[in-house]
Amino acid sequence: MRILLSSIYPYVFLLLYLTIPFDNYMRALPNILLVVLAVSFPFVVTKADFQKLKRLPTLLFIFFVLFLFILALITGRLAVDSPVIEKVALAMGLVLLYVPIQGFKKIKKAIIFSSVAAIIFSLAKIIIGVYRGTEFEFLNSGNLIEAMLVDRIYLGLLCVLSIIASYSLLQRTYRPANKYYVAAIILNVIFILLIVSRIAIIALIVLFVLGLFYRRSKGAQVLFVVATLIMGLALTFILNNDFRKKILYTPTNTESQGLVANTLEMEPRTIIWNCALKISELNDTFVKGLGFANTNEELVNCYQDTIDDEDKRAWLVATKYNTHNQFLDIFLATGLLGTILFVGFIVFVFLRNKRQFFPTALLGSFVLFLLVENLFHRQIGAYYVGFVLILLLIKESTPQKDEVDIK
Repeated sequence: MRILLSSIYPYVFLLLYLTIPFDNYMRALPNILLVVLAVSFPFVVTKADFQKLKRLPTLLFIFFVLFLFILALITGRLAVDSPVIEKVALAMGLVLLYVPIQGFKKIKKAIIFSSVAAIIFSLAKIIIGVYRGTEFEFLNSGNLIEAMLVDRIYLGLLCVLSIIASYSLLQRTYRPANKYYVAAIILNVIFILLIVSRIAIIALIVLFVLGLFYRRSKGAQVLFVVATLIMGLALTFILNNDFRKKILYTPTNTESQGLVANTLEMEPRTIIWNCALKISELNDTFVKGLGFANTNEELVNCYQDTIDDEDKRAWLVATKYNTHNQFLDIFLATGLLGTILFVGFIVFVFLRNKRQFFPTALLGSFVLFLLVENLFHRQIGAYYVGFVLILLLIKESTPQKDEVDIK
């Protein structure tokens, strides 16, 4: 029984990550796979497996999860805040569930295959839409959003993770698999430009600049990928008006007031973050926080009281927009101590891995998306945080010596 479960267990985990983007079409399957993993875990794990965990970073994140639970329990907010706390715990739980699996190559491939499948699915929907008479303008994000498999920001996050995973699997010497990883990188870059995911584009630029500070292979494959990225960005910016609007926030119905003025007027996060800052002045915020649910309620109240534009106010109130910044969300919900624990964990992991490109790139991308999205408010976000934590908190037991060395 143990041998059978040990052979099946890794593939169940990989299937979980392959199916995550398709949650809207097979909602029960990820949960079923998660239950299978949890039930099988005691039969496949050994004491030696836990030695793979990087002890102090893991303890820091576990302590953060426990702090959220204890604070919510003490303040009587556990019932209303449990949906968010459960997702934070899920991310850590995925790390523990992964310890019986050897190496990272398979889970990296699962992320790559998952992004490729999501891209193919989205492109297929576009083709079907064109066949049915829907008009699509190349790179016009407004016409493409409906064809996306999941929300654009999460699809952009998946593509960025896929690019990082593909790059880490490139081997220093020629291998037939190299061309597939390069193709995956190019496909994901082009798709990010196609859906005009601003934060994903910024992440790619940051990763490219970050890579300049590390030694890395100067092979033709990598140069080709970099050239494709630069040319794609340049041509898209020059030729596509919609892309310029999305990057520079210059809608056609806005007067030409300059980049800063247009950004402050049109970017919803500017309104949301202004409200979040006002909420932070409440008495209990600094010490014990308001709780995740109460924070959202206070934001809705702020939208109703401070926004003059009726359409904009109605939209924000109806959608009940959260802080769209995980750091702000944790501060408002848990106070200063919770923020210190979370930020301290990130800083500690960075200091431990700053000499290595792959974990630094992974952590950097993670932080960028946390700045514009509450990843712990969505289950898909918790899964991708779990993927990042797996690669950051578990030691590589069987390092691949022929992979690109960029240390």
